[in-house]
Amino acid sequence: MNATKLSTKNRIIDAAITTFIRYGARKTAMTDIADAAGVSRQTLYDQFGSKDDLVEAAISRNTDLVLSRVTDQLQDCAHLADKLDIYLSETVVRTFERLQTSEDVEDLISGHSDAGRAAIANSHQRHKKVVAALLSPYQQQIESTGQSTTQLAAFLVRSAMHLKHCDNRRELNGMLSSVKTLVLLAAAPEAVQTVSR
Repeated sequence: MNATKLSTKNRIIDAAITTFIRYGARKTAMTDIADAAGVSRQTLYDQFGSKDDLVEAAISRNTDLVLSRVTDQLQDCAHLADKLDIYLSETVVRTFERLQTSEDVEDLISGHSDAGRAAIANSHQRHKKVVAALLSPYQQQIESTGQSTTQLAAFLVRSAMHLKHCDNRRELNGMLSSVKTLVLLAAAPEAVQTVSR
């Protein structure tokens, strides 16, 4: 795919993400996305055959962007507590803040359609791989608790993804603190004492 075509495709996807967040996928018309992207409806349909295709592409691109930010920031971190802060901030806090501006949060969280739900499931699998890699240095400690890094990663990702349902930022902060503490207790219990001081 040439650079211009890729640029147009990404511009459409980015416009779709913004429009879906604002109105929800159900209320967003393809014309809304074409207008936001500055392309004709024909160009939009040439790139994406349906709204479901766009929902799927938007979820995938958003996952790419989020995990790229996480991975970039993790390179400068040495402590698990700091790594968890980065992961939770980029994946939960940013999403929570963006969803506060949406007219139809449930539509976005549910994935809107079978294609969207499949894309969300794929996104969660990608998140689990990143978190499992983040936890891998603590494998021996985690296994001493009767878990595996894969299980703990799945717990963290599933918990994190459900925190989008919090009613307000205060509740979100409390839940994030609890999830972080639970993961630290399993992976690096000595870090819990350091964090709580």
